[in-house]
Amino acid sequence: MAREPQITRMLNEWRSGDAELLEDIIPAVYDELHRVARSYMRGQPEQHTLQATALVNEAFLRIGNVKTELEDRGHFIGIVANVMRQILVDHARAKHSQKRGGGVSHESIDDANVAGAGGPSTDVLALESVLARLDKKDPRKVRIAEIYYFCGATYAETAAAMDISEATLHRELRLLKALLARELSDRQQK
Repeated sequence: MAREPQITRMLNEWRSGDAELLEDIIPAVYDELHRVARSYMRGQPEQHTLQATALVNEAFLRIGNVKTELEDRGHFIGIVANVMRQILVDHARAKHSQKRGGGVSHESIDDANVAGAGGPSTDVLALESVLARLDKKDPRKVRIAEIYYFCGATYAETAAAMDISEATLHRELRLLKALLARELSDRQQK
């Protein structure tokens, strides 16, 4: 991609304090981030109050609070995708706290969007808990999940972003899928 070095430079200048550059960065990455948001929203119930566009906009409002060095466009997309995930978790927590004790079901995300399991819906808060626990033990698997499942990247894109071979990615995804299925199943049985 010809604009990649320019976008990486702009991202680093923005992170260094040039706040006005975000206005130039947004159009360069908006379509990709909207695709990520749509991927996240596919797993949400129809009555969910957030829409993909609102999720992208909220993520841009929050991204200024992220304090990390940016490697490239893919890293930035991954960070924004993580912020989107946190927005959905915060939204689910707020809904859950309003519903606590009422026996109302939680907001859910479809396993097919998360782990390719194609099984029943999984509670967003349960998924977040499992990913947070896994992040302490194996942050690489969590980053793979963010890029491949949440961002909807291809095998090749995910492998390139993680700087691993596609064969290694395949093994990691098989392990991740089994781990998520086991952990989420254990949580549902409790």
